[in-house]
Amino acid sequence: MSKTTVGLILALVGLLVLIGTNLNWRIVTHSGKLLNIFFGDRVARVIYMLTGIVLFVLGMGQVFGLNWLGG
Repeated sequence: MSKTTVGLILALVGLLVLIGTNLNWRIVTHSGKLLNIFFGDRVARVIYMLTGIVLFVLGMGQVFGLNWLGG
């Protein structure tokens, strides 16, 4: 699998997490998940959103050849 493909997959997953968090999709922000139980729904959504941003940025970095993930 090429680095561009890995980058696109990471960016796509990050984008889906961001969209799911903002639209309050049950699969992303289910109230029974571990983060939601410990921190509450609002803080867990912020953590999910930050994770989505990180995945998207790392994926786009791979696509543009910045090699943040090593290799």
